[in-house]
Amino acid sequence: MSSKLSPTRTRRGEGTPIYRAFIEFQAPLKRYISRFLHNAHDIEDVAQEVFLRAYNAEQGKAIEQPKPFLFRIAKHVALTQLTRKSRQITSYIGDFDESGVLLGENSAEYEAIAHQSIGLHCEAVAQLPPQCRRVYLMRKVYAMSHKEIAEHLGIAVSTVENHLTKGLAQCDRYIRERSDPGYHAAARHKTKSRGGEQ
Repeated sequence: MSSKLSPTRTRRGEGTPIYRAFIEFQAPLKRYISRFLHNAHDIEDVAQEVFLRAYNAEQGKAIEQPKPFLFRIAKHVALTQLTRKSRQITSYIGDFDESGVLLGENSAEYEAIAHQSIGLHCEAVAQLPPQCRRVYLMRKVYAMSHKEIAEHLGIAVSTVENHLTKGLAQCDRYIRERSDPGYHAAARHKTKSRGGEQ
């Protein structure tokens, strides 16, 4: 992931307070965005969107506090992206009200944590192969039995079980890797160690 703006975007805003603030605080800004989104490409896209929105706003009036202004825009754009990702998953599960189940407490802190959890889980499920994702959602959302899923999809019960095992493992791995930065490094080290033993 590049730590610099593209040349076109750099020339467009270079020298302005927003540009200088973005360059200075780009790393912490991306870390902040990563609280909502965990895909490196998504984080980069949101960061660029933040800069462009802030730059355009700056053309209409002077921004007295560029840093907090950038972070406010980042939160808005990241939450919008998070909502879009959540809808990609809820489109598979009809009228299931995800927020009604997971956001029952009227607490801003709880809501922020729950939003992050929802987004991360949505990303994990979205990574599953289509048939595996269908089986996973039928079981976890609709609470359908293995037999009911098999009959609905026209597959064997053993295939349903295989999809569920695979889906659970992949989702768990995806969430752990993005929730614990040290997990991915440890996993890579373990893989390299195994390779060296062969």
